Amino acid sequence: MTKHNIASWIRAEHDKVIDLSNVLRQMVAYAPRENLAAWINETRGCFDHFRAHLIRHMALEEEDGFFSRLTEQRPTLAPEIDRLRHEHVEMTRIMRGIHQTLEELTPEDRLLVRDCCARINGLLSYVDHHEDLEDSLVTFIFTQDIGTKD
Repeated sequence: MTKHNIASWIRAEHDKVIDLSNVLRQMVAYAPRENLAAWINETRGCFDHFRAHLIRHMALEEEDGFFSRLTEQRPTLAPEIDRLRHEHVEMTRIMRGIHQTLEELTPEDRLLVRDCCARINGLLSYVDHHEDLEDSLVTFIFTQDIGTKD
């Protein structure tokens, strides 16, 4: 697969993650007082799609050498790049916990539903912040001229 194709695939996954994030944000803004079973099922399905796309997006960033290319461009930024790579691991762990909670929820679990909404909102905030950091880092790496010694 060419670099262009991989970049397009990463962008497509990124766009899907954004779309699903927006839907999830609306779903967890508040838990309904009625038809909680249907809400749980819909939220579970949407979260599972979001989770699958985010995991695929993160894997593409790591597999195609995206992080490696950034490190090659600016070796001094390796600690920051490693931190972003580790955040992928952390977000995956958070998603695993939320997924498990969603699988166990029942309509009687009103406090757990509210807690799950807060956890999903937190995760979405982490994802947004992570993406902003990645975008800023890429922009910095590829637009700053560090010059050479004469």
